[in-house]
Amino acid sequence: MTQNLGHVVSIVLAALLIIIGWLVIVNPALLAWFVGLVLILVGVAILAGVLTPRDR
Repeated sequence: MTQNLGHVVSIVLAALLIIIGWLVIVNPALLAWFVGLVLILVGVAILAGVLTPRDR
């Protein structure tokens, strides 16, 4: 899954996911915040992809 990212980015991503997972276990209410934030970011990315002009 992270083969194309490089070693440093893979390690940072793994550490970030471990920390977020630990925080969600400690405080389950954070899960709703993380899910909401991810949905907003994905929506913005899709909108930017649709509105960005493409060169041909």
